[in-house]
Amino acid sequence: MTASTRPLVVTTDGTLLDEILGVAGAAGVAVDVAVDITAAGPQWTSAPLVLIGGDLVATLLDRPPAHRPGVLAVSLGEPPEAYRIPALMASVEDVVVLPAAEQTLSARLAETSEPDRSALTIAVMPGRGGAGASTLATGLALATAGRGEPAWLLDLDPLGGGIDAVLGAELTPGVRWCDLGDTAGRVSMRALRDAAPAVLGVAIVSCDSRTSEGPEAAAAGSVLTAARRGGGVVILDLPRHATPARQAVLTLVDRLLVLVPADVRAVLAARQAITALERTAARIELVVRPVAGGLPPVEVSRAMDLPLGGVLGDEQCVRAAGMTGSVEDLVRGDALARLCAKLLDESAASRGRAA
Repeated sequence: MTASTRPLVVTTDGTLLDEILGVAGAAGVAVDVAVDITAAGPQWTSAPLVLIGGDLVATLLDRPPAHRPGVLAVSLGEPPEAYRIPALMASVEDVVVLPAAEQTLSARLAETSEPDRSALTIAVMPGRGGAGASTLATGLALATAGRGEPAWLLDLDPLGGGIDAVLGAELTPGVRWCDLGDTAGRVSMRALRDAAPAVLGVAIVSCDSRTSEGPEAAAAGSVLTAARRGGGVVILDLPRHATPARQAVLTLVDRLLVLVPADVRAVLAARQAITALERTAARIELVVRPVAGGLPPVEVSRAMDLPLGGVLGDEQCVRAAGMTGSVEDLVRGDALARLCAKLLDESAASRGRAA
């Protein structure tokens, strides 16, 4: 972040400045400081955010600077009403009270360094247990990274054994959902990506195979929002059963792929799973995995009254990867790669049309 794009702090109150600098440091954001509006010069208008201390709020009325959006008045402790009135009259967007509103201030500061580029978000869910949804989700994430785009793989299935194992990364140091606990509010995308394990360009936030506890709903929402902020594609590996975390992310999903083996019992199980879905505006489609003596994929689609997004063929190397966690075997799957490329291209095109 260059000086001209840093947030600007304007105050003569050393104690307040120390508080603001502490919040900015925790958010990973560098700021510029001026002792009055005149000293700020052109940065008053060019800075993405201006924080003016309560000690100088009155000067906004006495010597009004150029009008601009994104000005916050910051105070230590609850200010008197006599302070708020001139702040609002001077077109200050809001009054931020520290330390109570540290999270709010941190979020506003972080926004200046991480503008939301709104990644494409694709969720994969099994129609029944053992359908291979984690393999498809991993293939989509690897295909995204292979195109040079930011790629995330978020595992929300606490009973799936940990999607990091699909990539052979179960022993790789890094943050898992159990480390994030009850994280809420704005999460730094850069800090999260630095902390997460990564394989072949895919950043992974996985459930921990040592516990059956899944992510908290607030943590799932905050992490997904942070990942989306970086652009590219975020792949979600969803559980078949309803969880608070699954419900928290469904409203942010662009496309939901349900993987269904092509047999009658799997179709019935998938119907149950889809009926339980709530609060999603995502486009729901099927990916059918053929089985010996099973139904044709088009019949599965017709029986479930859902569009057929693709067919996941059987490959020896992909089956081997599922058993051993060998990412080398996984990326050798030509049929998997072709399906993932097709799904990514379609998703991007559909999103472009919607925009």
